[in-house]
Amino acid sequence: MGEVEIHIDDFFAYEGKIEVGDSLSLDEHRRHLGTLVDRELLIGEATKIGLLENAELQQIMERNSTKKLAEMMFNREVADRSTPTQEEIDAAYASGDWRQQVVSVELFLPDEETAVKVRQEILDGLNVYEAAQLYSVDRMMHLPMGGAQQFVYSRFDGPVEIVQRVFQIPTGNISSPIPFRRGFILAYVAEYRTVEREDVADEIEQYLRKEKRKILRGAYLQHLNQALDLKFSDRGLEHVVEHLSSRRDGIDEPMTPDSTLIVYSYSGTEHSVKEVLKWVGVAATRWDTLNSANVIAQIKNTLLPDLLMAADAHRKGIDVSADFQAWKASRSEDLLLSLLQREVSTPDSLQEKEIIAHYHRIKSRFRIPGYARVRDLLVASKEEAEEYKQQVNDGADFAALVREKSLRRGSKKEVFRVFNLQAKKFGSAWMNYALNIAIGEIHGPVAAEGGYALIEVVERFEDSYYSLKEARVRAAVRRDLQRVKARSLFNAYVQEVRHLHSDQTVVYADRLSNFVGR
Repeated sequence: MGEVEIHIDDFFAYEGKIEVGDSLSLDEHRRHLGTLVDRELLIGEATKIGLLENAELQQIMERNSTKKLAEMMFNREVADRSTPTQEEIDAAYASGDWRQQVVSVELFLPDEETAVKVRQEILDGLNVYEAAQLYSVDRMMHLPMGGAQQFVYSRFDGPVEIVQRVFQIPTGNISSPIPFRRGFILAYVAEYRTVEREDVADEIEQYLRKEKRKILRGAYLQHLNQALDLKFSDRGLEHVVEHLSSRRDGIDEPMTPDSTLIVYSYSGTEHSVKEVLKWVGVAATRWDTLNSANVIAQIKNTLLPDLLMAADAHRKGIDVSADFQAWKASRSEDLLLSLLQREVSTPDSLQEKEIIAHYHRIKSRFRIPGYARVRDLLVASKEEAEEYKQQVNDGADFAALVREKSLRRGSKKEVFRVFNLQAKKFGSAWMNYALNIAIGEIHGPVAAEGGYALIEVVERFEDSYYSLKEARVRAAVRRDLQRVKARSLFNAYVQEVRHLHSDQTVVYADRLSNFVGR
């Protein structure tokens, strides 16, 4: 491609990064080569229009480099030394804490009011799985899940707020609402299991490794505090607290941050009041007390670990190592391509008619499953069912018969919800009745799981959908539409770049063929 050449080693190194496997056809290799050619062409275009000098890219590279160097030092000084010994694993299992697991069936609800309401319905007899189909939403978008999630926990698993709670609940019971992320969890304890050592050996090893990492990391950072001569300035800290206090008090003309007054320093690096305010300002709004101790704790917990480990990497020459320089070149190219994609594929403002049309294309994502509310009398034989059917025809109270005679578990509630996905639980013939018979009429006998049933549909609700009036739905549709339009614009740009350089691009397909399969 002009002066740029891709050699066979470059190509196989690229395929190694994208984990393509070992048994690819020649056509698949050619497609990957086409992608690599596109990547080089786009990097050339991005460089040509000056994106390498982009200030945002430089800032991101600086932050990413600090994180990468810190990661390399963490692996070298902590992770590589944290593998637990066999004796440590044996001792952990012998303590008894690892011999028990709990099976938790969980519903995620968007708010506490809904969680309390659903919990009460379950306590009143609604099956937990049916409640999940009706009410549970996903944990990110709060859109219908259509079912529960099941987890198997050991005592030392996370999330801690959920695991600690479920291990306090007897089998067959459900938790009160547990705050989690932007919603609430209802956890139903399905069973406790006793597990053998070999079944949890990997989990024990993972837990012990994590605990050893905490200890080793703390010791390493403590060593760096001294080795790099970390110091905090009382005067700088006082100024930070004064600024934070004036913001909290809503003073009309807050103090101007001092860009020269130093708050802390290490290894010849100094950080000013202005920098520290930028880093801790948001977190400080959540503090009960504004003081120097909280400022120091925030800096030490969030900023200093990476900064100190990166400084140690510079001190030991890791920043000029071949591994780091290779990562830096690759990361710079990735950021360059991301910036180019943003520059050339930002869609125009979305029109309402486009949003509506896209909503209808992806409407199935926002489905609320339909259901029927039914009353049924389940008995062991068809003859018994026909006998009760005759009693109903003669004027017997069907609801009373259900309460007194039904074998259906939970029939004390009398009316329950069913969904069309539950045919396996109730039987396909029974479900067909529930979905199709007239409301208010008693039908049967019909074959059902566990015997024969008389069935009455009290109410039936068709599938429904969350609409664009829901803020979360509208936001999700907009994001998805923007992604679709951006992808289309970028694909068109790639085609244009290919065409622009077509006369300068030569692919030696025969040479690739000679190496494939070796």
